[in-house]
Amino acid sequence: MPAEAPRGRVVVLSPHPDDAVWSLGSGLAPWAGGRQIVLLSLFAGDAGPAIARAHASEQRWRCFASPGQRRQEDQRAAALLGCACSSLGAQDAALRLDGHGEFLHASPQSLFLTPDPDAWPEPDPGLLQRLRGCLRPQDVLCAPLAIGAHVDHCLTHRLARALDHRLFFYSDFPYVEQCSPQHELEHMQALGLRLRPRDIACSWSRWREAALCYRSQVLMLFGSQGRFLDALKRHSRAQGERAFCRIWSTRAM
Repeated sequence: MPAEAPRGRVVVLSPHPDDAVWSLGSGLAPWAGGRQIVLLSLFAGDAGPAIARAHASEQRWRCFASPGQRRQEDQRAAALLGCACSSLGAQDAALRLDGHGEFLHASPQSLFLTPDPDAWPEPDPGLLQRLRGCLRPQDVLCAPLAIGAHVDHCLTHRLARALDHRLFFYSDFPYVEQCSPQHELEHMQALGLRLRPRDIACSWSRWREAALCYRSQVLMLFGSQGRFLDALKRHSRAQGERAFCRIWSTRAM
């Protein structure tokens, strides 16, 4: 009798530390069904000399916390959720430089692209090759839908769809909070995807605890823990101890 093929891992592609855990939380484990879960942050690499300029007062939006600190936050959250954690090592868009040594993006607004996926940039072939090197043939991937059109989310989405692995999707928090359900569906149609949702019941307290590990981003994006938790509670539809994680797919797991 032939040996059973090894089960693949669930590899969650996160544009930055925080994106996957904020969006999916404690729903990952019940959805994975016993598979090993790996949180893989694509754009979490060190910034080199650019980091010093990013700390200037007028450039503070670029780097509220160092890439190293953000990776440590990611590791703490992953440990709480029982996941492995890794980084592809590419730089965050806010810290990337052009060919003249200047920041590629001049303002926070320039990080966000047009909603039209046909206008999104092509990922660097070298980055795609590095991503392939992190994966195994049996792995199942879960990638962002790039709701909000942040450039790194768009690149992550396009990289995922360039692979041959079985692919699921998640709605990007906090950006999905800023659009209606109808807009979310129209976004999927623009991506050329016909998806159906699956809601996985999970623990609100574990989701909350893991999400709060990213303290630097909670303060930068929301200003206070209270405002962050209010938004996260709406996203997870938490009531009491119960919350719900939504995974989008073309077929069942």
